[in-house]
Amino acid sequence: MPKFGLLVDYVMFIMCLLILISSLYISFKMKFVQLRFFPYLLKLIQRSFKKNSSVSSSHTILPYKALFTAMSTTLGIGSIVGPIVAIRWGGPGALVGFLLTAFFGSAVTYTEVGLCVKYRGQKLNGEIEGGPMQYLKQIFSPFIAKWYAFFGCIVMTAWSSAQANQLGAILDSPLLGNYRLSSFVSGTILTAVILFTLLGGIKRVSSFSSKLVPMMFTLYVGASSLIILAHLAQLPAVLSLIIQSMFTPYSLVSGAAIGGVTNAMRWGIFKGVQVTEAGVGTQTIPHSMAQTDDPIAQGMLAMVSTYTAGLVAFISGLVVLLTDTWQSSELPLGISMMAASFQLHFSYLGVGIIVVSTALFAFGTILGNSFNGSQCFQYIASSKSLHFYYLAMAAMIFWGTISEVELVWSFVDIALLLLVIPHMAALICFAYHRSSELLLPLKKENFSL
Repeated sequence: MPKFGLLVDYVMFIMCLLILISSLYISFKMKFVQLRFFPYLLKLIQRSFKKNSSVSSSHTILPYKALFTAMSTTLGIGSIVGPIVAIRWGGPGALVGFLLTAFFGSAVTYTEVGLCVKYRGQKLNGEIEGGPMQYLKQIFSPFIAKWYAFFGCIVMTAWSSAQANQLGAILDSPLLGNYRLSSFVSGTILTAVILFTLLGGIKRVSSFSSKLVPMMFTLYVGASSLIILAHLAQLPAVLSLIIQSMFTPYSLVSGAAIGGVTNAMRWGIFKGVQVTEAGVGTQTIPHSMAQTDDPIAQGMLAMVSTYTAGLVAFISGLVVLLTDTWQSSELPLGISMMAASFQLHFSYLGVGIIVVSTALFAFGTILGNSFNGSQCFQYIASSKSLHFYYLAMAAMIFWGTISEVELVWSFVDIALLLLVIPHMAALICFAYHRSSELLLPLKKENFSL
């Protein structure tokens, strides 16, 4: 059973319900931008790839690289582990929470990224000042902006530590036999590579991410799709189970009852928010660095990240449901269940696919989170003190790799709420008073990417 008490579970459920209602309200005020702009999205993506990279400055990156940098954080181990945890404690119906979060959350992503481009600042040396802090101080106050930066720095550091822990666990798994790496070795290598990349600034981070994201997405989603196709006959029954579990408690092999609307939404929505980062505001940080003056176009482009994260999470959930590894009492909760699903279909090659996918997902997320955290740190400190942040992040990544960090995961949940609540409140305030600023007519000539 989860470590949260009954009272905490209900508090978390209420908070998740408020997040969902807020996302629905923003979708309504933004006139369901996730549906209206969809026909233009593919053309916009194509145009962003064609933009001449030679005109970018030393402080900005191409729009599609901003997208891939943001996607590197949303497509993390959470996209694999999050649905498994949600299904285990919230029942199969928890997968509906991921779909709702991705759909309504895409409008939230559009709004926050549009705002970050609209309100970003620039230092005298040309360096971009971006992220949620810039529009939070305009909508609310400088204090709320600093509040966000403080907790953002903590969440990003803790998230990176927890992701490093999952990576260290899979690389040191007995499943790898003679090829397993000790946590000390993997932690040392990971810390060194992350530091090297971070010291190169947004240019190096975005260059890594733009190569990493397509590779890890294709590998993991491609292999998962083959598993789903192999169990196609069982798919209708699993989809029916997901719907039934939403309204009726479901009995585990152990006899414990899970499921129902409260459990499904509590785990599905909250894990969905962690996976898609819609409403968290962290996606806006790399998008702030995009070489564009069009907040609407960049906001549209950013929706791809939310849709993709929701899709990967839903596919992950389907895989463990179709192969029935999620109920196994012999497997530890988490990545081992997915590894078992892949092994059932691909034999030992499946374990290799999961190991490589996990390594890519974890590295991309840790890199993206570390960069986002550095931007939050610079907002409350000075750029000259940034090396202290890098040292702290490196220490947390290494510690997370070699330690048990269950406490960190619980702490992240609490800190994330302290981050999301004021941020979502600001987005609702903007949507209520000034939504027209991001609602230009739908004309192709409006998009300047």
